[in-house]
Amino acid sequence: MMKLSKKIAVALALGLFVQNQAQNYLRYTVGNAHSHNDYLQGIPFWQAYYENFGSIEADVFLVKGKLCVAHTEKELLPDRTLENLYLDPISRQIKINKGNIYSDPNKKLQLLIDIKQDYKTSLSALVSTLKKYSEITGCPGIKIVITGGRPQPGDFKNYPNYLFFDGDSDTNYTTDQLKRIGLFSADFQDLVKWNGKGIPRDEETEKIRSVVEKVHAQKRPIRFYGAPDFTNAWVNLMDLDVDYINTDHISDLKKFINAIPKNFYKNSRAYEVYKPTYKTDKASKKVKNIILLIPDGTSLPQYYAAFTANKGNLNVFNMKSTGMSKTNSSNAYITDSAPGSTAFAAGVKTKNTFVGVDDTGKALAQIPDIIAAKGMVSGLISTGDVTDATPADFYAHSDNRNNSESILKDFVNSKTKILIGGPTNGLSGKNIQMIKDAKIGFCQDLKSASTISGRKLVIDPLASQGIRNGRENWLAEAFDLTLNDLKENKKGFFMMVEASQTDGGGHHNNLEQLITELLDFDHVVGKAMRFADENKETLVIVVGDHETGGLTLLDGSLKEGWVLGNFSTNDHTSIPSSVFAYGPNSQKFTGLFENTEIFNKILEAYGIRR
Repeated sequence: MMKLSKKIAVALALGLFVQNQAQNYLRYTVGNAHSHNDYLQGIPFWQAYYENFGSIEADVFLVKGKLCVAHTEKELLPDRTLENLYLDPISRQIKINKGNIYSDPNKKLQLLIDIKQDYKTSLSALVSTLKKYSEITGCPGIKIVITGGRPQPGDFKNYPNYLFFDGDSDTNYTTDQLKRIGLFSADFQDLVKWNGKGIPRDEETEKIRSVVEKVHAQKRPIRFYGAPDFTNAWVNLMDLDVDYINTDHISDLKKFINAIPKNFYKNSRAYEVYKPTYKTDKASKKVKNIILLIPDGTSLPQYYAAFTANKGNLNVFNMKSTGMSKTNSSNAYITDSAPGSTAFAAGVKTKNTFVGVDDTGKALAQIPDIIAAKGMVSGLISTGDVTDATPADFYAHSDNRNNSESILKDFVNSKTKILIGGPTNGLSGKNIQMIKDAKIGFCQDLKSASTISGRKLVIDPLASQGIRNGRENWLAEAFDLTLNDLKENKKGFFMMVEASQTDGGGHHNNLEQLITELLDFDHVVGKAMRFADENKETLVIVVGDHETGGLTLLDGSLKEGWVLGNFSTNDHTSIPSSVFAYGPNSQKFTGLFENTEIFNKILEAYGIRR
């Protein structure tokens, strides 16, 4: 019974710990980074200092009255002294920064000096040396901590007050002795055998946590030496509330920690997803309507990040027909959006930056024009520029996606009925006159468009605002407006909806932007699925044109709705895009296929042969 109770207590403690994980990541800065064996770096002291590390370690040997820095006695060199490598640079920076170690007076530096020989003679030499550096010993932003060989706690008082000592968690210190403890260190490998991959076993986690909590109860920081030193290990050590992260990889740890604020997101507004009926899902029959939803720059990692943030719910994940789309363009392993969506719109792989043309520049027939011959209508929506690559791929023909003026001119001449999105440089006076001459209803906000019949062009500045910056329900309202218009056409319709700013989240390596934009998009996915169930002749397809950012997910909580990710690039990657489909013929969108097959499968679902 005692053993069972203990297990229950451990489980409850771990449960509480998991809930607090989300808060841990956000408290870490490079001030929590410790440059282990710093003297082995290519540029001792300076590399860690310029990365604003909070702690730097040097091993010292006393040689002929001088404290020399090295890992072993065999590596000792006369010019590599504690003074040359550390004390002189520290002194110089304090003088430059007018009494502070860093230019920011709130930033501190811990110099951990590991005594490798007899501590009495070494400490005596250190104290004698430091008499020349009153600017260091008197600097409130510097803490000198002695580790390795060090005096018994009862002898701490025999040393100057500017010296602190490394603590042992198994030692009971008096109140006065504890005042001289700068931090606690522990040998990680003596404590547990975890290699840094995956997560520690429960009993190992409990051992680490018990040491951390014991040290924190004494209001002191802790570090573990000998701990695994790579991304997953750092994540777990942060989970466990370890104060100093030991590393030999200064640049990598600095980059990882500095990116945490952009790589972490906790959702505060989870929503209920639509519950599909599946009554016409996978039915083998022609459809009248197709809704193509494109979350720019997304694949499975992005979807799963949003799924986690919404506490294990996502409309798109309720689609049972899933596949993968190969995204390469005709001239590159990694596509951009222009050929990415041209493949959907026209069924041809073309060159990067090419819009609605093949790789020779010849104009291609796109879905809106093809279905217009059958009496069907089409509408395009984007949370970006109305002439940007993805919407333009469905109505324009250009060998340069940046030719906004000629691209918008192509809309006037296309068969697309409705185009809604954000501002464009292509809205020249000449194009405005062409729009009027073509009797296209032109609005500069979404609400005004509800009173226009016939063809519509809506260029609304709100469309290009991020969901975090006031766009609110704009995308859902644009979807409703367009759907209510198009569904009146008895012969059917095609609608394309692009969430363009999911791509921006990847380019900016900003997980919050990515997730909030994708969750906003997912609301529209739910609306489309609801319409498909009600209409019974509508196929809904969700597919990204490419992946952006090389996102990986390092940690998260489906219960609490938070995610920690990491990006490998600020550009597109070759990762295939996830495909989801719902409604009649959705089963045709499974497996791995070329992105051009989206076009072919759409025409097949309409019953159009070419």
